[in-house]
Amino acid sequence: MSYNNKIAVCVLCKVPNEEWLRFLNNFINYDVFMIVDDNSATYTEYYEKYKSVNIIQINNQECYNKCYTNCNTAVEFPEVIAWDKSMYYFNEINTLYEYVWLVEDDVFIYDENVLMSIDEKHRRADLLTAFHETNDTGEMYSWSHWVNVINRIELPWAHSMVCAIRVSKQLLTEIVNYKHKHGHLFFIESMFNTIAHQNNLLIENPAELSNIHWKTTWNRDDIDIKKLYHPIKNIDDHIYIRNN
Repeated sequence: MSYNNKIAVCVLCKVPNEEWLRFLNNFINYDVFMIVDDNSATYTEYYEKYKSVNIIQINNQECYNKCYTNCNTAVEFPEVIAWDKSMYYFNEINTLYEYVWLVEDDVFIYDENVLMSIDEKHRRADLLTAFHETNDTGEMYSWSHWVNVINRIELPWAHSMVCAIRVSKQLLTEIVNYKHKHGHLFFIESMFNTIAHQNNLLIENPAELSNIHWKTTWNRDDIDIKKLYHPIKNIDDHIYIRNN
């Protein structure tokens, strides 16, 4: 088994975007998944058309039953969204992979070689994120969302932007251990970093993830194709960058 066969790439979305499916369907070095939050349709028309993409839909109640909830309620999302479903899926249903890339659908990736390059340089890291900022004192002022962490887990805390991250099987296991203890998950922008930090797991911040931001407006004519970008919400901009 080659190194990349141990790694999955999973895009998280509310509803599937066909351009994303076309893009992922061309990956040859990773198993690729799309976790779709919406259950109002089955999207079966895409299954045969994009056979290389595993399109995953999970009933919300399954996540409630197993306590995979609250990944993004801190920012007023429902108790179960695609992030909660990703934790459920890769911990309870499909545990084949040593590492999983989790990528929101407003992240730009030029091609799979960008991810392969990162993986080659960071083979052992349990968590790859844009940055890793810690809080050992419990102060509330350095980040607006510490208030959403205070009653969720003991100090020390940590946070990052997590719109595109890679997590190890060991980190996923520690997240399950947290869930068993507390009966829920908590805000993703702290959960991954804090649990990795508290369990002395290897956290690295590749330069290729340094443009995973909250609200930056990116110029599509000024993109370093070796890096990932967030947010680029207009899928037409993804197409434009790849074609120019």
